[in-house]
Amino acid sequence: MSEFATTLIRADTAASPAAEWPRLGRIAAALTLVVGASCQLLSFGLTPDHAETADRLVWIAEDTAQAQAAKVFDVLAMPLLVGTAIVYFLLARRRAPKLAWAGGILLVTGMVGLSMVQGAETLLYALVDDGRFDLATLADAMDDISTPSAIGMLLLFLPGAFFGVILLGAALWRSRTVPRGAVVLMYLFLLVDIVLGRGFIGHVISLAAATWIAVTVLASRPASG
Repeated sequence: MSEFATTLIRADTAASPAAEWPRLGRIAAALTLVVGASCQLLSFGLTPDHAETADRLVWIAEDTAQAQAAKVFDVLAMPLLVGTAIVYFLLARRRAPKLAWAGGILLVTGMVGLSMVQGAETLLYALVDDGRFDLATLADAMDDISTPSAIGMLLLFLPGAFFGVILLGAALWRSRTVPRGAVVLMYLFLLVDIVLGRGFIGHVISLAAATWIAVTVLASRPASG
């Protein structure tokens, strides 16, 4: 097997910072990666695709329990996704400090923006469940929202998340502390989720990448001798 092929499926675990973490630290990091990605996947799995905002609001009103469960998973994912950015930063910063710092700051910024989006959607779900508001009017208001604060929220989320994953992925690739194949999956997630708009499939790929990295973290041990 060529060296390039080897780096796609194997990490330099002995040189990984995770090798110096206590056992509970490695377990906590692995759980953060896997549970955070799982929460997002569950949310997308519970939420049908809707081309129009009005159709989505009708679904929320008609399937309240399922809609609220999906939103709960969205909310629960947020601190874990911030933790995921921190874990990736810690894995990469020793060998790729500039990329790790830039990517880590951008990704945490993106997750702050996403948290704001989740807060706004939580309020929207509450308004739909209240039953006193016309769903078509709410849908029009959501589609036309263009306040400076809403624009700022999206500017934190979309560029921060997109470029944060790109730069942290590059830092992890350079550090070789995770299999480079997992980084390829991270980039494939961006393509499928953001570019192609296939959220559920994208988050299946994201969970696969997070699980692969989590297993690598758990397997990290100091070099013997």
